[in-house]
Amino acid sequence: MGSLYRSLNETGTVYIKIDDDVVFLAKHALAELVREKLRRRCLFVSANVVNHAILSSVHQERGAHRAFQREHRRWFRSWAPGLPETSGVGDVNMDSSYIFERHPMGSCVFKRWDCAALVHESFLDRESDGTLCAFDFGWYDFHRAGFREHQYIHASPWIGATWRAAGARWSINLFAFEASDLRDMDWSRVHGPGDDEEEFSSNHAERRGQHACAIGRSIAVHFSYNVCLWHEDFHFKSTEAECNVGAASHSKPF
Repeated sequence: MGSLYRSLNETGTVYIKIDDDVVFLAKHALAELVREKLRRRCLFVSANVVNHAILSSVHQERGAHRAFQREHRRWFRSWAPGLPETSGVGDVNMDSSYIFERHPMGSCVFKRWDCAALVHESFLDRESDGTLCAFDFGWYDFHRAGFREHQYIHASPWIGATWRAAGARWSINLFAFEASDLRDMDWSRVHGPGDDEEEFSSNHAERRGQHACAIGRSIAVHFSYNVCLWHEDFHFKSTEAECNVGAASHSKPF
């Protein structure tokens, strides 16, 4: 993985990394990322990602998440085959059982399929009635509280190791950067997916003393963090081995 990033070495080029499970991009979302990156205010510039470990909390605070009726355990729309549609019961979700912690390993985002369902349903509902502006926070500084805001345990299945970490880690589902931003990166710690996020958004930012930011106008939707949770609730075929690999590829809070 490190060799892939190192091959992106053209001066004056803005690169955009997009995860393969990003399922929606707003019009001009990528252009907004590039514009902000060229202002040189931020080391890395993230999209405004719906279903994101840090930004879901920001969206919640803005009232972007709506309330839905939960008559059935499986409450996704008809685009997920066999699952009944939900019914909206409120413009803003105030259910205390849905608290999106502002933490890179928040339990609502990483452990609960219904939290992701709430987020996706809210996005779809607001997209249909033209109120996606509720998700737009303007500009957000991931390092507003310093470089070691959160504590957690990082797991790297690629080398079979775990370690305690402290940083302002954020999910790198979709972000813009330049080749010069990768200078001084400790590539010895980047072995596979998850390791790049830990190094890019936490250690590297602190080493360079620079902040990363997100731009509210660049709305994108990320599908899912944990493959196994979606497999279980959508009745897709999965194995215990797949679940173990999926779980090991994500860090855990402590």
